[in-house]
Amino acid sequence: MSAKEEKDVEFLNEVAGQGFENMGTDETAVPRLLIAQALSDVTQNGQVPAGHFYNSITGEDYGESVDVIVCHFQKVWVEWKKNQGGYVGTYPVGGLEGVTGDNFKGMEHKDADGNINDVIETWDYLVVLPDHKEAGFMIFGSTRGNLKYLKGWNTQMRYLRTPSGKAAPLFSSIWTMTTGKDTNKKGNTYYSCNKDGKSSIVWKEWVSKELFQEYVVPARQVADQAVMLADNRTQAIEAPAEEGTESGDF
Repeated sequence: MSAKEEKDVEFLNEVAGQGFENMGTDETAVPRLLIAQALSDVTQNGQVPAGHFYNSITGEDYGESVDVIVCHFQKVWVEWKKNQGGYVGTYPVGGLEGVTGDNFKGMEHKDADGNINDVIETWDYLVVLPDHKEAGFMIFGSTRGNLKYLKGWNTQMRYLRTPSGKAAPLFSSIWTMTTGKDTNKKGNTYYSCNKDGKSSIVWKEWVSKELFQEYVVPARQVADQAVMLADNRTQAIEAPAEEGTESGDF
C-alpha cells in the first residue's frame, strides 16, 4: 500500500473495529495457510499449482515460498469423517471422550450416530504473512507427512537466541517456508516443507518493532479463539492414498 493510500484512510482509525456488533464467532473463520497437492480442489480446478502455498478462504496463490511470523503454537484434536468426508469438530488435546488408538497408529471416535470418524492431532501455528498483511491472521497446521519437518522447525525456534544471547520468544522472527517434493512409503508423491529430507524452513530476520506491535500483539490476544475458529472446510490431502495411515509415515 502506498503512502498516499495510507493517508487517505487515516480517518478510519477513529472508528477502528466498529460495525461488527452483530457478527459473532459463528459467522467468521480464520483462513488456513495450506500447501496445494495434486488432488486439492484448487489444483484440480487450475486455480493453484501443486506445491504452492495458498489461502483456504480467498484461494490466493502465495507461490512455492512464503515468509511467516509465528505468533502462537497450539496442539488440538481435529475430528474428520472417514475418506475425506468432511469436518466434524476441533477440541483441546484430550478433550474428546471415547477416542481410541494413539497419535502414531491413528485415532478414531464413534459419534452419537454410531459413525467412526478419524481424529488427528494437529499442530496449529497462528501466523502473519509480512508480505501479505491484508490476509490478517492465518493458521498453518501440521499434516503427518510434514510433521518431522515441522519438528525440526520447532527445534530451531525453541533454541534460537537473540543477539544478546537470551532465549528468543516464539514470535521474534520472520521465517521463510519453502515446499519441496516428497514421497511416502507407498510411493506417492506430495509436497511438504522438505529439502533433501530435512526441514526447508529457514530463519530470515528478526521481526520489526512495528510488525510486533501492529500484528503480533493483537494476534496473541486472540490466539486460542483463532485456533478454534480455523477454516476447516477443506481437509489437507497429501497423496492419492493418505500418507499418514500407517505407523511411522511421519
